[in-house]
Amino acid sequence: KQWRPKVVYHYIQWQNLKPDFVVDITGYNEIRIAAILAYSSQFYDPDSQEPETLIATKNFLEGLNNRPQDFGRLIGVGFAEGFTTERHLAVNSLGDLI
Repeated sequence: KQWRPKVVYHYIQWQNLKPDFVVDITGYNEIRIAAILAYSSQFYDPDSQEPETLIATKNFLEGLNNRPQDFGRLIGVGFAEGFTTERHLAVNSLGDLI
């Protein structure tokens, strides 16, 4: 039997998009950075002879916290991740939004 998702959420990466909702990740930001840096061979290395890619620039590593900080400001927290969706979000009560 085929499975069809009811909703699809798109994580905002490179585009300057207005998020439909943001998720507080303040308590997980250090773990997020450590997980990203676990792939250090993919990122900027001044001694590398490999071709430069978007994530292999010095600017990429320096900016890892910029967008999460900007999204965090939107909801009054340190760090947040933004998402977009094609459909409206539904809640059972206004209390779900608190």
